[in-house]
Amino acid sequence: MKLRAVALTLSLLALLLSAGSALAQQPGGTLRIAYTSIQQLDPYKTAANDEINAASLVFDALYVIGKDDFQPVPHLAESWRAIDDTTWEFTLRQGVTFQDDNEVFPAGQGREVTADDVVYSVERFLDVSTAFTLGNIASVEAVDRYTVRITTAEPDPFLIPDSNRLARVYIVPREAVEHFGEEGFARNPIGSGPFKLTSFVPDQSLRFVRNEDYWLPVHLDGVEFVFIPDPTVQLIAVEADEVDVITYVFNIDSVAQVEGTPGLSLHPRGGSYRGLGFNVTTAPFDEFEVRDAISKAVDIDAAVQAVVAPFGIRAYGQVPPWVEFEQDPTLEDLWSFDPDEALAILSEAGFEPGPNGVLQRDGVPLSFTIKTIAGSQVRVLTILVTQLQQLGIDARLQQQDLAVWAEDLQTGNDTGVFFNYSFAGTTGLYALFHSRNHGITNTAFYSNPEADALLDLASRSVDYEERNAAWLEAQRLIMADRAGIPLYFEFGYSIANDRVKDWVVPWGGLNLVTIENNVHLED
Repeated sequence: MKLRAVALTLSLLALLLSAGSALAQQPGGTLRIAYTSIQQLDPYKTAANDEINAASLVFDALYVIGKDDFQPVPHLAESWRAIDDTTWEFTLRQGVTFQDDNEVFPAGQGREVTADDVVYSVERFLDVSTAFTLGNIASVEAVDRYTVRITTAEPDPFLIPDSNRLARVYIVPREAVEHFGEEGFARNPIGSGPFKLTSFVPDQSLRFVRNEDYWLPVHLDGVEFVFIPDPTVQLIAVEADEVDVITYVFNIDSVAQVEGTPGLSLHPRGGSYRGLGFNVTTAPFDEFEVRDAISKAVDIDAAVQAVVAPFGIRAYGQVPPWVEFEQDPTLEDLWSFDPDEALAILSEAGFEPGPNGVLQRDGVPLSFTIKTIAGSQVRVLTILVTQLQQLGIDARLQQQDLAVWAEDLQTGNDTGVFFNYSFAGTTGLYALFHSRNHGITNTAFYSNPEADALLDLASRSVDYEERNAAWLEAQRLIMADRAGIPLYFEFGYSIANDRVKDWVVPWGGLNLVTIENNVHLED
């Protein structure tokens, strides 16, 4: 009897342990994500990663960039095909609905997403986007309820595969934009995505709850964005289990610190371009000689080696090593560290030491502030600023909030020299330096008709060899003009608690629920 009782007790205990283990592995929980700044949630009106990551939870795109090979993966669109070199046709998933139980769609009345919504969204994007371009779209039309046809004015090999083109168009309902207005919609987004917004106070609090009617199962109960503007404090927070994820590591030093830390994992993917930008319409940086002299006055190799290596590599152009274009080894010849030559060029341009040792011309000192945001680049730029000061160039560093920095760059507000980053996808060179993008992504306000023509040629060529050659020639012209100074390519990483399963590093959006992955927390 005693043995039978013991056996029964052990069996019950084993059953309870088994049930408890199964319960612990059930999907659920609230994912806590650290963020630097989120002012609004309209995905068409920002290039800030934090804002795009948050907005992408509310909306669906036609497709997402795949987690392994950066190739498009079906999402709201089940499939697509090229009818000819300038025409694409997308077939939408049926039965997908916009989120309900809000001011626009009452509970139980979430309207189905149709081709008309895609047409409206593309046209709205073309009209209001302040951060990205779709290229030269000739027309977008609804063929039927679930079929959309997009026609470009000329062949566009980047329209679909590039993460900064059509992949940026999240599908929005016209009723919501018209109900709230442009500014109101940015505070009260409604889409067909896996999470609904529950509360939002800019740079204070931001919470989402699972969309129970989503067309895919959603494992998480919700997502909370935790405002931590300092990247160093973000690292402390993830180590202290106050947040679960840092989506993008701004301080590359943190990567080395986290390697091997129990309970935390590094997730690498792609990376970002890091450079110094010049507003070439602002004196004296409208002079090639001044820009060239500054490029020769700084020891970039030493700064990169001291701060970035081995989690990044020196850049000699803007085209990163993870895109389709080849690397141009001849670009290295354009850049040299030669402080004596730098001073000689400035002297020829009329700059001589003043009474306080600062170079000046006609009584005006060569003085400027480099505007930047938080991140490991601050240490790199501090080294470069020190080198400039040693030559009599009155350079200083000003760290700004992301939103202020971005607005200053786009408006040209006192931006002679600035930190320039991101746009490290396939069309980054076009975004940063084509004259069509002045005040949007071309914050150098750089114009070169020859470079524009080459970028345009590459943007419409379906022949890879022609496209590659034109792109690299444009890059060389831009670098030779000293439109900016490339510093380094920084490899991208997320840091996540080991409880976070199926995490995919953001690439043009935060993909928590796709046909490839479904993020959840394991207790």
